[in-house]
Amino acid sequence: MIFESLSIKYIAMKKMLILFTAMMILMSCSTSKVAGPSRDELRKEKKIAQQAEIKKAVEMRRFIIKLDKLYFKNGQIIEIMPRTNYIVLDGEKAIISAAYIGRQFSFRPISGINMTGRTVEYEVKNNTSKGIYEIKMKVKNNANSFDVYVTISDNGYCSASLTNGRTDYTRYSGNLVPIRMKTEDKARTKI
Repeated sequence: MIFESLSIKYIAMKKMLILFTAMMILMSCSTSKVAGPSRDELRKEKKIAQQAEIKKAVEMRRFIIKLDKLYFKNGQIIEIMPRTNYIVLDGEKAIISAAYIGRQFSFRPISGINMTGRTVEYEVKNNTSKGIYEIKMKVKNNANSFDVYVTISDNGYCSASLTNGRTDYTRYSGNLVPIRMKTEDKARTKI
């Protein structure tokens, strides 16, 4: 009979398990490094495409700003619904639909800003070092006019403020959504 100690077999099995585990870890690390750069490249390409689309929308004056927060002067923030609170700019046409809570300089109570009009003045400043666009515009219709100041970051985040003679200074934040051109619009622009 051959007597082997149990501890020798146990140590040998333990060494083999450690070697096998180390090999598996090394193999998994080497494969994840190969897949990692392709994901990063896809993210970078997607980000660059998004920035180009936002730049084109600002230059063509065709975008929607979906407002999701209303800020008070004392620092309070109210979450508002983006599908009912927005600023639309389509060429010279502008639509403003936004909740309003603040001081009023009118006899009739104001609970919201609803206006369809035209942009009388429009100025864009592109600050490429910070990656933002600053837009100043005046939207006017027969009865009202609003001064609208918008700051758009290159990732689409926006900060907007509205001023009027009857309302107090109001500040919002939201996201920019470019308006895509239809095929009919493309045909008209080529002619």
